[in-house]
Formats: sequence, C-alpha cells, structure tokens
Amino acid sequence: MNAPDNGADAGQAAGAAEGHDAPGQTRLRQLADEQAALRRVATLVARGASADELFAAVPQEAGQLLQAGQTTMIRYGSDDTSTVVASWRISGEPVPPIGDRQRLGGKNLTTIISQTRRPARIDSYADASGTPAVAAREAGFRAAAGAPVIVQGRLWGAMIAWTADEHPLSLDTEARLASFTELVATAIANAQAGQELRARLGSEHRP
Repeated sequence: MNAPDNGADAGQAAGAAEGHDAPGQTRLRQLADEQAALRRVATLVARGASADELFAAVPQEAGQLLQAGQTTMIRYGSDDTSTVVASWRISGEPVPPIGDRQRLGGKNLTTIISQTRRPARIDSYADASGTPAVAAREAGFRAAAGAPVIVQGRLWGAMIAWTADEHPLSLDTEARLASFTELVATAIANAQAGQELRARLGSEHRP
C-alpha cells in the first residue's frame, strides 16, 4: 500500500503561511468586514447622530469596504439638480465640496438613478454625457455604481461609488451600497418624524 502523498497538503499549508487565503476564507472576511461597517453605521443611526456626523461616516465606511476611489452622497433637488452632502476619497485628495450642485441630464449615473429610483451602474464613462459625466472624467474616474436613498417612498438622494481602475466595480457593489443607503433613509425618516413631533407639540402648547 502506497504511503499518502502529503505534497498538496504541504503546499496548501505553505500558501496559508505566506498569506494566501482560499476563496472561501476571503469571502468570509469580506462579509465580516461588511457587517462590522454596517454595525458602526447602525449604531450612529440608533443613537440619533447628527446629519453631519452620519453623512461623513457613511461614504467613508462604504468606500473603504468597496475599495472605491471615491464615494459621494448626493441629494436631489426639485429643480433637476443634485447637491453633494458628503464625499470621501481613498487617496486623501480634495473631494467635491459639500453644497456642490450639478444639473441633471444626459447619460450619467446621477441622472439615471434620479429617473429610475433604482440601483444602477455605468462600467465606462467614456461615452457618458451631461455635467456629472464631465466632472467624473475630469476627476479621472472610469466607472461608477450607485444606489438611491428612498425615504418613506420618496426619492431623497443617492450614494455613488467611483473607480479610476480599468476594471469595473464588482457586480455586488449596488447591493452593498443599498445596505448603507437603507440605514441613511432610516435616519432621515427618524429625524423628520422627530421634527414633526416637536412642531406638533409646540403648536399644542401655544396660547
């Protein structure tokens, strides 16, 4: 009877020792990282963190998780514009300033999400058009994926992840972004409900 060949096992052990994870291990680590990031955001929502604190945290948490070049949260206006409410860039370079407005229109992710109210992606901005597309190309971004922020059935805004890499973002990017935008929507709805309650109580106590 031949002795078992342990060469494959030894190779796997050596690979693990050198830091090479099996695909399953890599996926488990990614899921753990995602759950940890979502828990941190959920904690902010649960304790009623200010909009400034929440909006600053979410793009950074999502961007680091997705390894995106930039993540930006925008709010849609009734005048067919989008306004930056928060942004994060992996390189540490300047990001679009809060309050920066762009006119909607053309073929670009910002406009597509405003029209469809659904997650979407553009794997190449080479043929994109409109003011948001021009700004994306000037910043060196090649592709993007995003998810809407829906508050009590109404479109409030969106969060978009950008990449300057030649390869598009992973296919689950939109779904992972949606996990963050759902928490943001909950926080906004809670804040609006609190404002309405305070206004109602104030009116009841007026002489």
